[in-house]
Amino acid sequence: MKKLSAVILLVSLNVYAQDAPQQRIGEVTLFGEQELKVEAATKTEIPISNAPSAVTVISAKQIRESGARAVPDLLRLVAGVNVRWNPMVQTVDVRGFGENPFSNRILLLIDGVPYNSGDTGGFPLSPAFDFFPVQTIKRIEVVRGPGSSLYGENAYWGVINIVTLSGEDLAGGEGQVYAGSRSTSSVTAQYGTRLTKGDILGSVRVMRSEFPMEFWRESDSKYKASDLFLKGTYGNVIASYYRHDDSLDGFHEVIAEPGLPPGSAFKSAEDIEQTIDIVTLKYHRAPENARVTFSGDFSYSHRDGMHCAGCHAAQQEPHFAKRADHGYQAIADLRVGLKLLRNHDFLVGVEGRRLDRGDHQEELAPSGAVVNGYEKFAVYAQDQFTVIPQKLRAVLGLRYDAKSDLFDAKTSPRIALVYTPNDRLVVRGGYSSAFRFPNFSELYQNSWFLTLSNDLGIAPAFPLVVFRENAALRPEEVRTIEAGAEWQISPTVSAKADLYRSRVKNFLVIVPALAPPPAPASIGFENHPAEGTITGGEVELRANFAGGVTGFVNWAHQTSSRGSGRDSGGQVLEIVYAPENKVNVGAYVGPFSNVRGALEVAWRGEYVAPQFQYLVASGFTDPTIRPFDSYALVNARVSYDLPFEVGPRNRPIRISVFGNNLLDEQVKETLIGVDTTLTGRQVFAQVEVNF
Repeated sequence: MKKLSAVILLVSLNVYAQDAPQQRIGEVTLFGEQELKVEAATKTEIPISNAPSAVTVISAKQIRESGARAVPDLLRLVAGVNVRWNPMVQTVDVRGFGENPFSNRILLLIDGVPYNSGDTGGFPLSPAFDFFPVQTIKRIEVVRGPGSSLYGENAYWGVINIVTLSGEDLAGGEGQVYAGSRSTSSVTAQYGTRLTKGDILGSVRVMRSEFPMEFWRESDSKYKASDLFLKGTYGNVIASYYRHDDSLDGFHEVIAEPGLPPGSAFKSAEDIEQTIDIVTLKYHRAPENARVTFSGDFSYSHRDGMHCAGCHAAQQEPHFAKRADHGYQAIADLRVGLKLLRNHDFLVGVEGRRLDRGDHQEELAPSGAVVNGYEKFAVYAQDQFTVIPQKLRAVLGLRYDAKSDLFDAKTSPRIALVYTPNDRLVVRGGYSSAFRFPNFSELYQNSWFLTLSNDLGIAPAFPLVVFRENAALRPEEVRTIEAGAEWQISPTVSAKADLYRSRVKNFLVIVPALAPPPAPASIGFENHPAEGTITGGEVELRANFAGGVTGFVNWAHQTSSRGSGRDSGGQVLEIVYAPENKVNVGAYVGPFSNVRGALEVAWRGEYVAPQFQYLVASGFTDPTIRPFDSYALVNARVSYDLPFEVGPRNRPIRISVFGNNLLDEQVKETLIGVDTTLTGRQVFAQVEVNF
């Protein structure tokens, strides 16, 4: 894999460049795009060269040319980001580790508004394929490192902000038909236009597929989903509505283990369904040269769907196999920008949240029933100011999250410096901290976890393992020191390097506890008494040559150590699902005679799973830890533009062929007691039309 990366890089660096346009300070943009903007790093839209932390932006052009058709697959290509399939969804972490499947140590934003689940704290849909339709995305901002000084909880490892297209960006309509392996078919259509004082956009996607995992394939489980996104701008106001519906056929896996009754099986509800609705309202008033500006966001999200017990314990209670109201989360964030002092750009904000649990409490412990919902309040301040004109800028930030019904107050500081010694180099460094509150499931979940059913009626359903509550959980904490630089080697080639050292405290881990028969074993969350340290960095080269050749290669490295101390099960702090080395390559060429292509490689080195999962996967006979083998996922895309143009933007009809996992890697990215082997090579085709 390293040889492949080196060959591609050497070929790229030796392409002859002529009349290449001068790029911005530091990082060269792919495809010759203008200097990219980023909002998630400071809650103000700034050039990426001014960002006080390590940021990667995936632009709409890169998404359009990529061989990836889902947000997690795009994130696999970002240095320092780890993505893996578990049985329910793709888990994402940034410069981190951990066994939690819900990505709840990453803050997910859509247009700067939090998108995390109120139940699990992470990805709000599970099981699910994707975060948001890629066709409607203008850019994806990935901020690596703590972000609690602005955003509070969940901005632990980093922040991912999905910025959506506007009607003005689209300026017309487009449709896509996508089909191929895994019984996949998808139709997407969207239209946008500019109005007198604003614009409107509407997007819809309908899809059908199978999860790319042997566990679901063997159950012949089909996944069906639809997405509707509406967005409108009028003056200083932006309103949007996002609705996602999906359903997944349940699973049924027969277990033929010695000592179990014939016909024993793990079995979910017959249909696993969910609906999420998200409404947002944004206001931004910032006249040019104004000394005082105002902005604010309001969002309301509601989930109606299956309990976690719908997969884990559908037989425990009849209503666990049915949809339920999982409540809502309402967030208001009001900000004032102040430019009252020369060279200072102040931002002062207040945030309030209301979290309602709905019927989710039915699968939680009685001690958690007293909290049907609760409020959270926070205030924050940030100052971006010039220390040396045209050379040195500083960012100071501080957030205070007030005491709530469940947790004590938390304070999150940040300090960063951005130094620009010349027009080709940017150097930055800083310190920041972050926290994450335990969610309802971690605090109070007490349903069955592994449930054994019997198809022959020989024995009633019973749990092999149950959840146990822990209402005494404390917030996780992380403190990070980082430094980085971007150097524009030439107008066509740039290099970027980032280093960091993070210290984690009160890290939440899953702890198993065996019990003498006939009592079932149990698992529960605990704050591990040991602190852990992660040290690492990322290096990336980017090139944008004349003649339609552009691309990147990046390498991420991290090592971890743990302090003394063991959890209640006698286990040291485990550093799991965290490869020491990760290499990504993206190469894009064309158009040449209306043909263009892309090759993307995501290579991951060895890593380990939690020790308890080795025991479960072996039928409770062998806890030996064996590292996962290294592997590479290779995706390619070839597109042809038909030789005539249609639509108001005069764009051709494009036909594309996608090859995913071309090396036919059939690996397990997550270890658990079912067959999580990824399906192998896949082929898809797509037709794009503008109207």
